[in-house]
Amino acid sequence: MLIRILLASVVLFSLWLLLSGHFDALLLSLGALSCVFVAWISEKLGLFNSDFSTLKLNFKLPTFLPWFFIEVVKSNLDVSYRILHPKLPIEPNVMKLDTSQHGDLATAVYANCITLTPGTYSLNLDANSIEVHSLTKALAEDLQTGEMSKRISALEPKSTTNSAS
Repeated sequence: MLIRILLASVVLFSLWLLLSGHFDALLLSLGALSCVFVAWISEKLGLFNSDFSTLKLNFKLPTFLPWFFIEVVKSNLDVSYRILHPKLPIEPNVMKLDTSQHGDLATAVYANCITLTPGTYSLNLDANSIEVHSLTKALAEDLQTGEMSKRISALEPKSTTNSAS
């Protein structure tokens, strides 16, 4: 427990120092105390994951983020075109996407990625599915191909995936 608090405090303080750029003794001591307090509260709330699955996910993100950024740009251009088009060619659609192959963390990432992509929005999330609203049927079909789901599955640590029976 003490090791996790110390490690988190060092990481938080390093980030604070990098972002603030303050080197006054008073500010350094207040920053350090704040970081230790946040780390202690996080430990008491049980926010530290003992199997480091979140850390494993973060190391795999550099392979996912460029693809996701390109998808967001493409979707943004498509939505902009539809908004600026005189006939406003939209076909609102609600569908369910299966998430039974994902663990809790990957399901949350999947739902958030859907919401961050222009033209789609995660409406409801349960144990095995995400209800999604899309601006067009083309956006819905793109999600139903499962490409985003596959890429998010690749991010997920193997120990936390749900097994299908």
